[in-house]
Amino acid sequence: MEPAQGPARVVMVVPNRIDGDSRVQKAAASIAAAGWETHLIGVSVTGKQEPYEQDGATIHKIPLPKMDPPRSLRRHVAAFRFPFAYSDIERAKRRERHVKAARLELDALRGGGPVRGGVRLPLLVHRAGRRLERAWIGGRARQTKKREKYLGREGRLERIERRWWGALLGDRAWRRLDVNMQRFELAFRPAILALEPDLLHAHDAYSVGVCVRAAEQLRRWGKTVKVVYDAHEFVPGHEGLAPNKLEAQSRWERQYLPGADAVVTVSHPLAKLLQERHGLEREPSVVYNAPLAHPAPRPDPGDLRSDCGLDAHTPLAVYIGWASPERQIEVIVEAARLVPGLHVAFMVSRHTTNPYVKRLQALGEEYGISDRLHFRGYVDYEDLPKFISTADMGIHPMPTGSVNHEIALPNKFFEYCHARLPLVVTTVKTLSAEVRRLGNGEVFTSGDARSLADAIERILADRDGYRRAYKDPALLEEYSWEHQALEYARIYERLIGPAPVPRADPAS
Repeated sequence: MEPAQGPARVVMVVPNRIDGDSRVQKAAASIAAAGWETHLIGVSVTGKQEPYEQDGATIHKIPLPKMDPPRSLRRHVAAFRFPFAYSDIERAKRRERHVKAARLELDALRGGGPVRGGVRLPLLVHRAGRRLERAWIGGRARQTKKREKYLGREGRLERIERRWWGALLGDRAWRRLDVNMQRFELAFRPAILALEPDLLHAHDAYSVGVCVRAAEQLRRWGKTVKVVYDAHEFVPGHEGLAPNKLEAQSRWERQYLPGADAVVTVSHPLAKLLQERHGLEREPSVVYNAPLAHPAPRPDPGDLRSDCGLDAHTPLAVYIGWASPERQIEVIVEAARLVPGLHVAFMVSRHTTNPYVKRLQALGEEYGISDRLHFRGYVDYEDLPKFISTADMGIHPMPTGSVNHEIALPNKFFEYCHARLPLVVTTVKTLSAEVRRLGNGEVFTSGDARSLADAIERILADRDGYRRAYKDPALLEEYSWEHQALEYARIYERLIGPAPVPRADPAS
């Protein structure tokens, strides 16, 4: 394999759609601006490949192939318990529709309609045949529904399965518990190998094995390639995954993380956890998911207060982020009822179609405050701090208890800071400690609407006092992406040497 000409080639890999992942988009833009040839591989949901240019980087969106789930122990048991079930619930529904159509035909026969050609069987025979068909198809459909419900359970069979495969295969047990690793590898590996990178940057756990295994293949071909693993969360503490998937991801990461030449993550507590769990010689580097301090000139995005149709004197709080039950956002609605005149803007995912958002809206109607709740979608990450800066405070009701919540300094924290908003956060360890240290907000008891309402009222009584922390320019400089991305550049230079003369920074 011939050595690469020109700037070293960096290929970033992320197991999502790229859109909405501001950390990944900013990372690709910064590395491209620093002078490295930059490619970013992610997931296409259109069913076809989508190449395009963005902020100096080449984007490659690739559809994931479909694969059957692993043949689990529960599926084997289900095959014996429900032997007449259809292959899937959709086929059962199609057969039930066939029965309904046959009943319409029977009604037509009962009415004595004309028959052109052929022989009309006695109505009694038709009725008997249709009854048998209905009973057979109905019985199979009921078995199918029971099987689907049975397959959705989690219990002793899964625990037995995880122990069995763990004892038999060790960390390689991931391949028997989840197919998503193989789906990502089947989709991304050909593009990675074709690009022949000098450095692979794996964002998140699914990507680390894909990148390490691709790097091993490239090295067998004679190509020198380095791998950086960017851990966005503590995988064993991910509470949103089914246990088999969680076990699979944890073992996948543990098997392939040692193949990375450098590890970077999102907070210092997470860096310590990764070092302890994986026995790393050095603590991983930390790159906060901070916003751009100096984004490129863009059309005026407007501002949140005007978007909500509110004057300068109306109290306005904002929540930004994913909307799902585990986020416990309803506590904000409950607290808004307790604070007279408070309006809340929710900048959330799929704000017009998300069932959870509809539940929040219904709760607002139940409390008689729906006119004080405003739901809208995201704005571009470059525009976000400026857009929300007209609010009075930013709220993050992150529930306590989860390891990942306790150790996180989420991007919302930095975005609220750059908007110079006072913060209202829960008692999660790292986030609440930082807010108390800076004095830029209040802390409330997770899930407690009265505690949240009290914190909101304290901020409304002294908005300017909580903003004093932002008068220190060094704080927002440290909490800027431009400052944080320097760590990426230092890692890259150590692994593949300095970049050529940097191009104009798209963020400046």
